[in-house]
Parts: sequence; structure tokens; C-alpha cells
Amino acid sequence: MKQTSRYLKPEEKDKIETLFTAHQDKLRDYIDVLLWWNKKINLVSRDVPRETVVEHIKHSLYISIVAEFLESDSLIDAGAGGGLPGLPLSLCFNKKSFLVNDIVAKKVFSVNDMINKLGVSDSVSGLVGDIRAVEVKAGSVIITKHAFGLDQLYDMVKDKPWKSIVFLKGYEEAGREAESVSDQIDLNIIKLDPPFMNSFYKGKAIVELKRLSNE
Repeated sequence: MKQTSRYLKPEEKDKIETLFTAHQDKLRDYIDVLLWWNKKINLVSRDVPRETVVEHIKHSLYISIVAEFLESDSLIDAGAGGGLPGLPLSLCFNKKSFLVNDIVAKKVFSVNDMINKLGVSDSVSGLVGDIRAVEVKAGSVIITKHAFGLDQLYDMVKDKPWKSIVFLKGYEEAGREAESVSDQIDLNIIKLDPPFMNSFYKGKAIVELKRLSNE
């Protein structure tokens, strides 16, 4: 395994704050429908304050600092639950195609309702089913937020023609989970908890997994 690790840079935080501000009307509409559905289905923590949901949105947007994400036109959100991180990203990058996938039918039903209410059905869709059964186009990037172990998801999709897998998860657990992957992989970790970030990001990271054989 090849591994690199660094901390988030201040200019990268500024980039995400600017991205959020530029699309804040659509993102706040998403928060409204997400919180409405959360009262009916447990999509995020029950009784979660709006301020925390805003942090979840910004957290999702940090995937956009990864070069592979920016270069790919096809994104698959695995284990999306209430649409995180795929839906916020789709609202900011509407020229890309997003597939939001979860094995729980009622969660995908809520996601498809949100997609319709937000008017983004041209660029994003929800699909019920196991990620192992999802068609992955060559060059796609798989994204996920706290839904899978790194080794677990890699094992489920290792035979598909994706370009990279980008996780939002704890960097310590990602390191442990990567040790269980028997194939040769390239792991790039961007730690999201330098001193200028708030406590929400403690221990969190963007973790990008690529196959060394693809280099």
C-alpha cells in the first residue's frame, strides 16, 4: 500500500465556504426538505439542529477539492441515506451526473422526492439496491460519507471500472481498514481537523482510494 497524508489548507477551506455561499439558496432548500423527511424517516440524527445539518452539507462539499472528483462526469454516491454527500454536490455541480444509491428503499424514496422538489432530476437520480449490483461506467468516481468501512466497500466494488473511491470518514479508522485490503492500493488522506477548523471535523478526513495498477 502506498499512502500519503496531509492537512487541509486554509485556501481549501475558503474555497468550500465560497462554494457554499454561491449555492446557498439551493443548499438551504435541500436542508428544508431533508429536515422535513427526517421527522418521518431517520436520515440524520433525530432532533439534529439546523446548524449541524449545515456542517454536514459543508462536510459533503469537501469532496470537491479532490482532483478525481472534478475530472469525472459520473459520480455514484454509495450508501447515501438522506442524500449525503451526493445531493449537496449535485446542487453545486449540476453539469455532472450523480447516482444516489442506498439499499434501504424508504431512504431512496425520500431522496427521489427531494430531487423532484429541488428540480435537479436532469442531473441526479436515486436507485435502490446493493452497490454490488449497480452499473459503474468506466472512469466513474464512487463517493460515500460514513456509510462503509474502506475495506468493505472496496471489496464490494473492486471488479468495477471506477477511477477512484472517495470516503468521508475518520482517518485513524481508514488507516486500520486499509490494512485489510490485500490488493495494491494508493491511499491519499486529507485531514480535515487542522487548528483553523471547528470541533465538528475532529478526526475526520477525505480519504481517496485508487488502484496502484491504474497508474
